[in-house]
Amino acid sequence: MRAQLWLATGPSQLVRVAAARAGLRPADVLAQLAERVVVDEDGTVSVPPFMPSR
Repeated sequence: MRAQLWLATGPSQLVRVAAARAGLRPADVLAQLAERVVVDEDGTVSVPPFMPSR
């Protein structure tokens, strides 16, 4: 599957910084975020805090 994600400047910069600190590409951080998505019974989507890793 292929997905596209468009982020505003602020969140985009945060992803880039997190990726650089972890030695990853921004796409790798986004993939890790996607793996951790939680959807509550009311449809709320969230991601618990985590540290990007290789």
